[in-house]
Amino acid sequence: MIITDRKDLETTPRDARGLGWESLRLLVKSDGMGFSMTDTRILPGAVLNLHYKNHIEACYCLSGEGEVTVTETGATHRIAPGILYAPDQHDQHEVRVVGDEPVRLICVFSPALQGDEVHQPDGSYALR
Repeated sequence: MIITDRKDLETTPRDARGLGWESLRLLVKSDGMGFSMTDTRILPGAVLNLHYKNHIEACYCLSGEGEVTVTETGATHRIAPGILYAPDQHDQHEVRVVGDEPVRLICVFSPALQGDEVHQPDGSYALR
């Protein structure tokens, strides 16, 4: 059984950050679960252009409000507490915060992340 206290992960390599986002990697590849789970905050004013070509992701919103836009179609969907979005076809997408409160998401990635990834210029994570 894996028991993890987020306090023990803060300020470690599993506490990843980039322009407009912070992501605490709660479960990673070395945990052996076959997927990873993150506690991610998208910061006010941020617009993230993402394209997870090597991973499938599902995100569940805990707090804050935002929008996710599918790049190919322009379809925009509201993100708010209780909403899940999953770019299950490796959809290129843009996530933005609406308002002054960060959007906090629990995200699951398959295959699992190593834990210290940051977005590449094309919005993806490398497959390692």
